[in-house]
Amino acid sequence: MMVLRLLKIPKSTYFDWVHYTESQRQREDTILKALLREIWQNNYKAYGAPRLRLALADLNLHHGTNRVRRLMREAGIYSVMSRRFNKPTTTVDYRQRPNLIRHLPEANAWSMDITYLKLSNGQWVYLASVLELQTRKILAHQISATMDTKLVVTTLQRSLSTDKKPNYLHTDMGSQFTSFGFENLLKRHKIDHSYSKVGHPYDNAKIESFHSLLKREMIYQFRFPSIAHLILDVSKYIHWFNNERISLANQKIKVA
Repeated sequence: MMVLRLLKIPKSTYFDWVHYTESQRQREDTILKALLREIWQNNYKAYGAPRLRLALADLNLHHGTNRVRRLMREAGIYSVMSRRFNKPTTTVDYRQRPNLIRHLPEANAWSMDITYLKLSNGQWVYLASVLELQTRKILAHQISATMDTKLVVTTLQRSLSTDKKPNYLHTDMGSQFTSFGFENLLKRHKIDHSYSKVGHPYDNAKIESFHSLLKREMIYQFRFPSIAHLILDVSKYIHWFNNERISLANQKIKVA
């Protein structure tokens, strides 16, 4: 006990520490933190407290968002952060064409866009994606080393091979989407082409949002030594996005 006197530590404090046992709440917190970390790592580190709370609820473990947020903080778990991405300039047909779905929120419509992805060696490659607006699921995608009419035509053909067909397809006015080959494909399938206004990317917000999520939740976390590696990992992410990613739409968030 001489050490206690030298360090000016009360005997009661020492004996409290010697006989300390975790409370039921603390043991539960320890288990929950391990479980939250596993869920977080298995879902591209993309989930914040609201989605992690819902993931626990799927396991019949019902806890408030505030508790989940505290456990995340204690365990060093955090949702991946967004990075600003400046899209390189593309050639645009400046003869403005109509936005046919602006006032038709329930229209049977798809949205399509191209985004830029970078390999480890600095090479840019191009991802074209088709999104069904009502379900917000990706129907088809393709990655290519060239951004040309063939990329968008082939991607749209893949989506049409799913036995689905929209009344409208919405795109920006990039030269690939206003090309004869692409417009002719739409005409053959009797699909009306709707266009975003030049300089208004929010007209195509849902597909832009998907590409932003793809980059934030997957692309920025990994390195891709070849286009083959990128194709495989993007395909895995899209399968997860379509089938497993937890949606917060219409969810009532429990806070406590």
